[in-house]
Formats: sequence, C-alpha cells, structure tokens
Amino acid sequence: MYQRWLEAFHFVGRLGSFTAAAEKLGVGQPTISTHVKSLEDYFRVELFYRNGRNIRLTPLGKALLDITHGLHGHEEEAVALLRAARSHDVGSLTVAALRPTEALEILKEFHDGHPHVMLRVMLTASTTVLDHLLRFECDAGVVGYRPDDARYFSLPFGRHRIMLVVNRKDRLVRRSSVRLADLQNRNMIVRAEGSTTRVAFDAALAKKGVGVRKVLETDSREAVLRAVAHGMGIGVITESELVPMEGIKAIAIEDAPMFTYAHIVCLAERKNRPLISAFLDISARQAKALQPPLKAPATAKPGQPKAAVR
Repeated sequence: MYQRWLEAFHFVGRLGSFTAAAEKLGVGQPTISTHVKSLEDYFRVELFYRNGRNIRLTPLGKALLDITHGLHGHEEEAVALLRAARSHDVGSLTVAALRPTEALEILKEFHDGHPHVMLRVMLTASTTVLDHLLRFECDAGVVGYRPDDARYFSLPFGRHRIMLVVNRKDRLVRRSSVRLADLQNRNMIVRAEGSTTRVAFDAALAKKGVGVRKVLETDSREAVLRAVAHGMGIGVITESELVPMEGIKAIAIEDAPMFTYAHIVCLAERKNRPLISAFLDISARQAKALQPPLKAPATAKPGQPKAAVR
C-alpha cells in the first residue's frame, strides 16, 4: 500500500510537479494526486504547501524526500517517520507575533504536550502576519482583528486593558484612576496610527469630545515608557505591556474602559493539520478560561486598513 504512495510522493517532490511525476511514472496526473493525498490523509500530515498549481515541500516533506531517494531499501524508515509525525512526535511549528511574549502560555502548554516539536516565534508586525501565512512562512499568528476573508481561520484569544502611564512628577500621579476629561490639552505619547491601542484611544477621545496634544507616536512599547519617564507627556499602553520602570506609574481610565484583542489565525485549509490543530485547541481552551468572556472586535474588511496589535 505504502509503496505506490511513497513513489508518487518521491517523484512529485523531486520534480516539483504532479504532471511531471505522472509523465515519469507513465500514469495519469489524477492518479499521482490521489496517491499523494492518500499518503497525507492516512498519516494526517502535510507534505506539500499548495498555492494553486505551485507546490513546495514542507519541512516534513523534505525529510521524507531524503529517505525516499533510496525508496526500496528505506520504506520502513519512511513509514516510521510518517507515523511519528502523525503522533505529533516530530516536526516544527512557527508562530508569527509582534513580541516573543505573544501567546507564550499557549506555546508553553503546547511544548509540554509535544516536547519533540521545534517551536519558532517569528517577530513581525501584526499587519504582515497574513502575508506570512499565505507564503507558508509561519503556521499560525497573532493579530489584533478578525480577518473577513474565507482564506483564514481565526479565534479570539486575549483581551488587554488600555492604561495611562504618567511621570512620577505629574499632577495625576496621586490618583489611582482618571477620567478622559482630565487629559484635556495634555501632551500624550501614543502608539502608531493604525494600532488597536491607538484606534481605541482615539475613538474614546472623540466620543467624549476630549482634545489632547499628541507629541510623540511610536511602534515601541519601550519608547512610550521612556518618553513618559523623561517627562514628555502621558503615555497610552496596554496593561500587558507594562514593565517596572523608575519614575513612572500606571493609572486606570475610569469612565471609558478600553481593550485590545488578540486573535489566533491560520490558513483555513491548514487548520486541521495535526500540529496546527493542536495549537488551536490549546488556544481555544485557554481563551475559555479568560474572564469575562471575550467578544470579537470589529471585523477587518478586505481592502480596508487593518489595525496592528497594540
């Protein structure tokens, strides 16, 4: 049973084409496609990344191709590799995120259950995660919106409260919370335009009719905190980004609760791949443990600018 499947896979992988493999073996192209799909389905693995007619070997596919070069003498070794992949004992999983701390709890639980799988974190802006997924450069990612595109599967995962950060010499430092009106005409250090933190903050200001002076905008959490410590103004940041720093204090906003949301995303056609599926299952389980229950933010429409995570 395995021999024909492995032979079909070998020539597709070596020649880079289902059609070329069919010509080499003297069979129809549908036969080759069926053999390769049967191999993948039987072992619940992914051997090729597919984008229309373009195909590319996955890391597991490359490892299997090395074995099938001596197919007749190494069928047992090839089957052993596929069985290990089916049981999640081998392989790799790459997650794209803005910071290494994104989805860290998911990765920790995933590692506990799959200690032999190599985990990689790709540091990238939230706005580029979907492009990395389409190019098969990552398996899953963290974004700050729910893609309105059937090519992607997503689930809400995290919610982070937006806070203010003030200098220890600021008049607001003695207060544990403030109202947005207290920020009227104050100098503000904000996240870059398009980030979910910035979008939420700007919307809250507009709703309350509060005007502020935005003296610095940045993509960097550290830049916000250091600018506040140097007395440039009041910073806007998420609670999850706060780190101890001399000369600053975090203060809640009492009359306009604001949150950023994290979504775990992957390609819809790959969501049932064993390692990706396991990652999504852990994400969903951890999301259910969050209180209060998460609500999905506004969906990003195709062609519209997408907000970056924080």
